[in-house]
Amino acid sequence: MAYRLNEVKEHAGLQKADNKIRIMKTNKIIITSLVLFLGLSFSVLGQERKGGKDCPLDDEKIKAEKIAFITEEIDLTVKEAQQFWPVYNEYNEKMDALFKEEHSISRDIKKNISTLSDKDLETKLDRLVEIKEEKAELEKTYHDKYKKVLPVKKVALLYQADREFRKHLLQKYKDHPCATDK
Repeated sequence: MAYRLNEVKEHAGLQKADNKIRIMKTNKIIITSLVLFLGLSFSVLGQERKGGKDCPLDDEKIKAEKIAFITEEIDLTVKEAQQFWPVYNEYNEKMDALFKEEHSISRDIKKNISTLSDKDLETKLDRLVEIKEEKAELEKTYHDKYKKVLPVKKVALLYQADREFRKHLLQKYKDHPCATDK
């Protein structure tokens, strides 16, 4: 009788473990869906790449792919996701603005270097240095914010996931026509 009782207890324990695994998988699916939805809803409308609307380098598609990639890599809980994604999106919006300004200035210098006055060139170069400083300060500020909403190991995994995603994008789209300037 005691043997049968232990067998029933063991079976009940396995069922609890199976239920926990099922709940974790369901939570992961919900988080991924929520994150994809949020990522798409936060994307900037009207921005297109060189290839037009059908280009696979469309900002919305890349953002959704990045969100799914990061969510899977750092294995966020529901609570962590709710706190993390607004901070991460805010960081990316600010960093994107700096990258766009930096790219615009660099492109202007490259295109007009022979016609720019020394004073204008110096102003543009000084601004590029300021942008680099602003980006470094932004990284420091958001590093501290990430540590407030995620365990430090997940912050490290986030940085790894960001690097891996950039590598993935470069590899995936390196020869695509809308990824290169003509």
